Amino acid sequence: MKYQKRTIFLLLFFFISFYCKPQLKTDSLLNLYTTSKVDSIKFKAIDDYIWEYMYSNPDTAFLIAKNIYHNNINSSYKKGVSLLLRTIGASFVIRGENQKGLFFYKLSRQISEVIKDDEGIAAALNGLGIIYSRQSDYSMAIEQYLESLASYERLKDIDGMSIAYNNIGLNYERQQQYEKAMEFYKKCLELKLKIGKPLSIAQVKINIGNVCSNLKLYDKALENYNEALQFQKNLNNTLVEATLNSSIGVVYMDQKKYDLAVNYLMKALVLRVKMNDKYGAIDIRNNLAIINNEQKNYSKAIEYATEAYEAANETQNLEMIKETSKTLSVAYDNTGNTKDAFKYYKIYNIYKDSVYNKENYEKSIQAELKYKYSKQTERNKLKQEKIDLEHEEASKRQKIIRNVFVAGFVFLLLLAFLIYRNLKQKQKVNTKLQRAYTQVEEKSNLLEVKNKEITDSIKYAKRLQEAILPSNEFIHSLFPNSFVFYKPKDIVSGDFYWFEKWGEKKLFAAVDCTGHGVPGAFMSIVGYNVLNQSVNESGLWKPNLILNALNKGITKTLKQTVEESTVKDGMDIALCAYDEKTKILEYAGAYNSLWLLRNNAIQEINADKMPIGVFLGEDFKPFTNKEIQLKENDLLYIFTDGYADQFGGPKGKKFKYKKLQELLLSIHHLDMDEQQQRISLTTDEWRGDLEQVDDMLIIGIKI
Repeated sequence: MKYQKRTIFLLLFFFISFYCKPQLKTDSLLNLYTTSKVDSIKFKAIDDYIWEYMYSNPDTAFLIAKNIYHNNINSSYKKGVSLLLRTIGASFVIRGENQKGLFFYKLSRQISEVIKDDEGIAAALNGLGIIYSRQSDYSMAIEQYLESLASYERLKDIDGMSIAYNNIGLNYERQQQYEKAMEFYKKCLELKLKIGKPLSIAQVKINIGNVCSNLKLYDKALENYNEALQFQKNLNNTLVEATLNSSIGVVYMDQKKYDLAVNYLMKALVLRVKMNDKYGAIDIRNNLAIINNEQKNYSKAIEYATEAYEAANETQNLEMIKETSKTLSVAYDNTGNTKDAFKYYKIYNIYKDSVYNKENYEKSIQAELKYKYSKQTERNKLKQEKIDLEHEEASKRQKIIRNVFVAGFVFLLLLAFLIYRNLKQKQKVNTKLQRAYTQVEEKSNLLEVKNKEITDSIKYAKRLQEAILPSNEFIHSLFPNSFVFYKPKDIVSGDFYWFEKWGEKKLFAAVDCTGHGVPGAFMSIVGYNVLNQSVNESGLWKPNLILNALNKGITKTLKQTVEESTVKDGMDIALCAYDEKTKILEYAGAYNSLWLLRNNAIQEINADKMPIGVFLGEDFKPFTNKEIQLKENDLLYIFTDGYADQFGGPKGKKFKYKKLQELLLSIHHLDMDEQQQRISLTTDEWRGDLEQVDDMLIIGIKI
């Protein structure tokens, strides 16, 4: 009875293609790490340095990576810390310690998810997929690779997408689902040809050759191997050479050309041992054992198969535990050692259904369907958003046409009335001309008087509004390093700022009331009073509780109920409470976000997407409270939408929030008074001769 080992797969090969670094001089890399002041450059340099040792001496690579990780564990550049964790995980995987590798890749993924680093998430998922595949948990491996594929698609990373396609194909191939494997290999090859990297194209050619070999299409398999061999002549890559020798050896073994098979397999084994690749050597030793069984060299077969069996156990490779125990059972049976033959046959029986079972394949298909459903859902969402946008634009156009028509009709009526009045006036010009002049003059004088009275009243209202706002002395007593940039559109403003102290808590807010000018000013007074009542009378200091109270207070004051909703005005707000002892900042917002500037980067803490006080015809929803642990030199910015909405520049467009972030990043090193001056100067230069369109308010605080 003959036993035939199936073709090797190139999972480790693609693991290297993802992580392998350019062969730079180690001294220059180490020097770059020690001298560079830019975190991204430092961490990449030291990671490249570690990978110079990864395959020649993985123990040394691990020790260097571990030492660098402990020296940087508290670094604020979490992307670099996550990268080091993946490199430590890789050193364990290369040495066959998969469980330890699993721990470090999972930790790297968690950090990447927290900092929303899609590139790091994809890399960690790729590493997890490699480990699960080595442990023969192919459905779990495919699930990881599909998640990584989604990340690469979001990044528009064609190289990363091709790696994910290849690794999915590898795991379908390991489950003997050759049509599915070929489907993904072809997708991978299409992308690799676009990229044009010889090493990557050679890898895919070898994998396609492996599928052909499994389907007994030996000529087609050798054709693909030979194409890969042409690339290898220029690449001089040890791993590619080892893989090609192994794959060609398996083809000759399947064809029972054992001398040729042994020749190629021995070349592959020497290269794998030289690379210290325990995992890659398992298949080769088992294939040599199978050939020796066929040639009745049972003692040699037992020697090769035992080495492969022990390595498979060490690396937790379930598939190869199954295959090597089967080979050992055959060898011992042929030598008459029925005890050991039965022992290894029992092991083979235990593992034979765990690798290629229907449940594993169905899980793989479910993972793929889940990915496809997710992509379809995303496409449907984009399609619906496009339809909604088109409907909205059509509605706007109809509204504009209607307004133009109404305005035109009113204009014609007015014109007709003026013509009629002029005709009547001409009829009485001789008798009533002087009286008309007198009346016009009297009305003009009266209008001028009324206009002055209104303006004086508004100016007085401005003094009243300024009187209720906190003084600069009070603000600086709470936050010495701070500024308030406040520029109303009209004499009075619908924007206002609020500072208060309650016990150990220092509270501050930026508020944008509906409208500007007099209506906005009235709303600001109502809002300011309700905020003070919420803290000083109700004893509230939690931002979300204050907003809940403000919401109810505004609604009650303006009688915004189902039965009586005559006023549909409200306000947007960003409100914070800071404890100087613990350096904990609590925040809640209604549309207005909080920006935290730390380490030359702005982190946006999003507000709830609902306003204060605007009646919506449904129950009030409570606001969300968020806590942030602040650090020394952190910068906080809260603001209304007025600054970003100013029109100007060479094309008369809005300033927008992105430009505001860029401005803050460019001036954050200045003291707070200089920041305020730069903010004021920038908006004046941006608007030029254009009118200010809204009230502007920005509050900046340095911890």
